[in-house]
Amino acid sequence: MVHSTVTSVGSIVDAESYNLVVVVITMSREQKDQQIYNLGYLTQTVARLLRIVHTDSTAKFQRKKLLVCDVDTQPKRFAEAADLSDHVQIMFRYQNATTKLTENLHEKEKDDYIYCLRAASRFVSPYYLVLEDDVLLDESAVESVYFVMSYFDLFSAIDWLFLKLYYPQKWSGYGRNLQTVVELAGYSVLGGFLCASVIWLMPKCCKCRAMPAWFWFAVGAGFAPLLCVSIGRQYVESWRRYFSSTHQLVAAPGCCTQATLYPALVISELCAHLSRVHCHPKFPVDIAVDGFAHVRGLKRYLVEPNVVRHIGLMSSLAKSQSAKYFL
Repeated sequence: MVHSTVTSVGSIVDAESYNLVVVVITMSREQKDQQIYNLGYLTQTVARLLRIVHTDSTAKFQRKKLLVCDVDTQPKRFAEAADLSDHVQIMFRYQNATTKLTENLHEKEKDDYIYCLRAASRFVSPYYLVLEDDVLLDESAVESVYFVMSYFDLFSAIDWLFLKLYYPQKWSGYGRNLQTVVELAGYSVLGGFLCASVIWLMPKCCKCRAMPAWFWFAVGAGFAPLLCVSIGRQYVESWRRYFSSTHQLVAAPGCCTQATLYPALVISELCAHLSRVHCHPKFPVDIAVDGFAHVRGLKRYLVEPNVVRHIGLMSSLAKSQSAKYFL
């Protein structure tokens, strides 16, 4: 089915209501590689989302709307987005030649984010999932989000700004906090129990059985946390990805906007707040969004482990490395 293409926020007309609106913010990266590399980030992201939209039947999110928000300053040259226009509805910010441009790339990124939020909010929904164009949602991502929102009663809460579905793995290791102590203590007990159980199951003639069970429990309990620390928390906890009911909800850091879920109640005020602040290299859009939470006293959440995989190796900002340096 061919979808209509939206050229401006005001021209959107949709009388239907949805349980979840998903908007992908995109722009061409080909120009930064002299149009040599067609990385296909947007195609991969949209393909995965279309599959989820058509197959996922999670309660509370059954009616979904998928949008692509093209913020490329020369949309006619963005061939990848044009190729997808027969499969997904696309909104263009810069199709109108009168749209003002700014030389500050961080300010442009913020303005693009505001535009896409406002454009998506024209489609009535209680929740809006804003994605960058180089992320892949897990097949069970919506189910996992539904579980944590239900378990922590976020569907009825009005004191939260966003729920992040991704945080860089390199910053997700063990830290000096209570959460680390609790997790390592849990694995310590599990390691001690498993070690003692294995020894107990061995034949009585085995020399290992000569030592008391508490000794082997202590050995396992001491070895398990050391093993966890050597492997890294981001990999130890990855087993949770395969079970929606094992995902956790923790306080979100300010960084990153790869995949963020917003309740509809905050969209208007968030956009107004972002319009009043000025972004620059030391104050990018993710920190600006986080700042609104402090202004309004709203909570910020992060799903752990990630239910999104970041496939992008090249940023849309001009100072990013060329894709060839990652090959």
